[in-house]
Amino acid sequence: MFNPKRLAVALSSALTLGVGAILVMSATAPGATALRAVAGNLTVAAHAAGGGGGGGGVVSLTIAPTALLTAKLAATVSVSYTCQPIVDPITGNVETSLLSNLFVQVLQKQGKVVAHGSGFSNGTAICDNTTVNQASVVVVPDIYPGFSSPPLKHGAALASVNASACEAVPPTSSSPFVPCDFGSAGPTAISIK
Repeated sequence: MFNPKRLAVALSSALTLGVGAILVMSATAPGATALRAVAGNLTVAAHAAGGGGGGGGVVSLTIAPTALLTAKLAATVSVSYTCQPIVDPITGNVETSLLSNLFVQVLQKQGKVVAHGSGFSNGTAICDNTTVNQASVVVVPDIYPGFSSPPLKHGAALASVNASACEAVPPTSSSPFVPCDFGSAGPTAISIK
């Protein structure tokens, strides 16, 4: 079944790559200076519509403006988020302890190439509209057959995050969808230190 809300979350990755392409095209000294200036004080809070089942809520995300270089290879990106409770479509119970999944992508211009990496974080989130959940996601360079991204380095980069918070029960024949909240943020400029 076509779900435009989930499509919007999936398209945020394409938007990240598009912004990365713009970053590559604008690789001038003034552009690099502007990125460094913005990276120190910019955070993005974004909202996206919720998903199917008894969900319908949003995950509100904020990407920290500074990431830490990890093992001279990866970047540890901090994300804070809040989410809404979900109503179980079968029982009608309000669920606030949800399984959360975060997917973080980082793009960084390095000379004539763009280093890119991704990382996942899975855990439990308290989704009551007020609790600020925290996650640190280690973003490692992407490796594909025949290609591997260079390591991430100190300096300016772009970060994006997609998130979901879902009820911790499997779907049943009477309710084939697990209720979830969804959200995305970025791309936003960060500084890897």
